[in-house]
Amino acid sequence: MSSTDVTPKTSFKQDFGPHLTADFRLGDCGQFPRVRKEETVETSRVPPLRTLFEHLRARVPLGVWWPADSDFEILVGAILTQNTTWKNVEYSLRALKEQQLLSPTALCDVEESLLIKTIQPSGFMNAKARYIRNASEWFIKHNDNAAQWSTHDLRESLLTVRGIGPETADDILLYIYRRPVFIWDLYARRLLDAAGYDVPPSYESARRALTHHVDEAAFSIDEFAIFHGLIVDGGKIARKHKGWNALLPVL
Repeated sequence: MSSTDVTPKTSFKQDFGPHLTADFRLGDCGQFPRVRKEETVETSRVPPLRTLFEHLRARVPLGVWWPADSDFEILVGAILTQNTTWKNVEYSLRALKEQQLLSPTALCDVEESLLIKTIQPSGFMNAKARYIRNASEWFIKHNDNAAQWSTHDLRESLLTVRGIGPETADDILLYIYRRPVFIWDLYARRLLDAAGYDVPPSYESARRALTHHVDEAAFSIDEFAIFHGLIVDGGKIARKHKGWNALLPVL
């Protein structure tokens, strides 16, 4: 889709999550260079991740990442957000707090039927109730020692927990244990595809194929956390403009 499909200087209201609603104006900050898809990822015309990061940071209003009152709330939220919107997760987290269930011991002890009812707004509540219990048991057993583990070992341990896949594990690594990991979620893969990268279709295949680009960018942990938030918040804008392919050239 060409850049003419998006009209510059268009202003609209966008909800950027639980803590921020911003007025975003397209076309105020210059254009991002279009990359032709037939060019390979090794050409200099593909923007480095550091360039993409700085570009988004200058132009995309950022919400709070990750919105939570505790590390354990981040863990529960990372599971609840699977296959649903953050708005639905907020309803479930609020209900858990009202029931005084947002602690690992409480979630291990609560009747499963009550837990299922409480997290119903997030969908897939039967499976997620089991996943939250599994994660709570892991947290009780390992959280105190997790800081001493290497990032690789910590990730491998998280992946043994039924209900924690690669994306959820990396969310936990970054936002709870402050490990330098890039979140290769669908938002990120769509952005990188629009920027000209040759992006494999799955989370793990993209991580394996493109991690060297992350290494070259030399992001700090705080920048990793901000970058993920910028990609998600920017992706919400892109969705209103028929995707990153339409938005990126005029952002």
